[in-house]
Amino acid sequence: MDMQIPVRRLMVTDPITVPAAAPLSRVRALLAEHAFNHVPVVSERGGLVGILSSADLARVSLDAWVSDPATVSAELDASFDLAAVMTHEPVTVSPDSTLRRAAELLADGGFHSLPVVDADGILVGMLTSTDLLRHLAAQST
Repeated sequence: MDMQIPVRRLMVTDPITVPAAAPLSRVRALLAEHAFNHVPVVSERGGLVGILSSADLARVSLDAWVSDPATVSAELDASFDLAAVMTHEPVTVSPDSTLRRAAELLADGGFHSLPVVDADGILVGMLTSTDLLRHLAAQST
């Protein structure tokens, strides 16, 4: 497998994001609606300010004890704000980083996604461990 391929060739472009002022219930709804586990948090100009994973949300959610989704969402919004739960300054890569570099970061970091940012810190994509595994599987056939 050619691990010198740039991240831009595999990354998801135009990922779904939330603004820094979004309520946690909005992130919870996005994670429930879509097949991803990480939501980038962006500033008004699109700069990456953090990332929230489904694991981060699970640490503060009542989902395990309360079956009513509206109650869970209301409690999340009343008890926490996004900035308190998200990971600030997540590890990132540039679109020109190699797949090798991305794989090294994912293998060593204890996380499963990498925001892809340009030189100005603007989010331009996401790369996940799943993206890398799919690429690996396709190369080995």
